[in-house]
Amino acid sequence: MHNNKKSDLILDSMQRLMQKKDTRSISVSEIAKEAGIGKGSIYYYFKSKEEIVDAVIERSYSDAIQKAKELVQDPALDAQTKMEIIFQTCRDSSVELSRQEAGSYMERQQSALLHQQYIYIMIRNLRPILADIIRQGNQEGTITCSSPEEVAEIVLIILTIKFDTYLSNADAAQIQSTLDVFTYMLETSFHIEKGRLDYIWANQP
Repeated sequence: MHNNKKSDLILDSMQRLMQKKDTRSISVSEIAKEAGIGKGSIYYYFKSKEEIVDAVIERSYSDAIQKAKELVQDPALDAQTKMEIIFQTCRDSSVELSRQEAGSYMERQQSALLHQQYIYIMIRNLRPILADIIRQGNQEGTITCSSPEEVAEIVLIILTIKFDTYLSNADAAQIQSTLDVFTYMLETSFHIEKGRLDYIWANQP
């Protein structure tokens, strides 16, 4: 993420434009005009329009991701508690995505693109954190997993997609059924205490 007032100005401008029209039709010149800066200034901070879109999405969830990172660094928390924090972050961020999207101008293809980018960003940010949590669980004896990085990615792919009702295109009962089976698989495959992961599918929004 860019920590700069001008880059934030660019992102704010892009976000306003995305609320009004299809992302595909927005040009870099239009972003610059909306921001009140020269087109060249855009490329000083971002390589392309696609990078701006990614940054807009990532900024929307940076607080949730940062909070998760800080919480899982607490040495007083065990691996299971930290895992719950990560899973709750996935769920809460998905709810926030739906909230932001409500009432916005977005064609179906544009909306699908944003959801796909959201999943990519969540996995990229949370995969190394979850992998470290799994390693901690191995050391504590509460998890048994020989491939933390790979398992972390698989878990996050499933959770982010299933929590995203737009992409999963399933009703609450179908989502709960899938997550119920997923929970059982995690418990049996990694020798996690039965019932310890019930929060994954409980009280789905």
